[in-house]
Amino acid sequence: MKFIEFFDRIYVINLPYRVDRRRTMEKELENAGMPFTPGKVELFAAIRPDSATPFEKIGYKGAFLSHLSVLKLAREQKLSNVLIMEDDLVLSNNFQHYEDVLIEQLHQTNWDIVHFGYFSEKVINPNEDIFATLQPLSTEIIGAHFYGVNSKVFERLINFFELSLKKPLGHPDGGPISPDGVYNIFQSQHSDIVRLISIPSFGDQRSSRSDVTPKWFDRIPLLKQIASVMRTLLKK
Repeated sequence: MKFIEFFDRIYVINLPYRVDRRRTMEKELENAGMPFTPGKVELFAAIRPDSATPFEKIGYKGAFLSHLSVLKLAREQKLSNVLIMEDDLVLSNNFQHYEDVLIEQLHQTNWDIVHFGYFSEKVINPNEDIFATLQPLSTEIIGAHFYGVNSKVFERLINFFELSLKKPLGHPDGGPISPDGVYNIFQSQHSDIVRLISIPSFGDQRSSRSDVTPKWFDRIPLLKQIASVMRTLLKK
């Protein structure tokens, strides 16, 4: 079974003005057999707040609110599960070869959250002879650019996101932080949650101008244009 068949809905979070990312993501999904399809694979218009308060950066706030809104939308539409992607996702070259293996494991597991793309120096494959395996997550990871959520945890997860908004920045039990930080703290406070990761990661993040942590040269029009061209060339 393929991802597009297993997940009720696939959402790609994209700021409407980031047409460059949308077009690149469209090609990425088409190549992976998951083309944009109404009611199945859709764009979600990312939220761009007017200010960062109470978050450290405006991009963190936008990402937080966007991921929360996708979860609320999935709950509202009574989806059995949802796959969430960010528009800078790059699928690994062997993703399609192993996606049916990953889905078969999900069918056999009572899962809540599963990350198919992430960054971590602490995640180690316990058996290097086994490829494309889902394992319980026992450490923190970075990245919320390619993950799935089961409907049975929608309510608790949404409530946790909303409670985090009410806490001050730097609160030890969560607060206004990035979505991946919320997931890490949510897991640490809910031992019954089954949070899985794929080993290895099947999703990276594309090198492009970031709206969360833009580089200094992305703020200067001419250098911004040059940087964009160089990024395109490096991907070829």
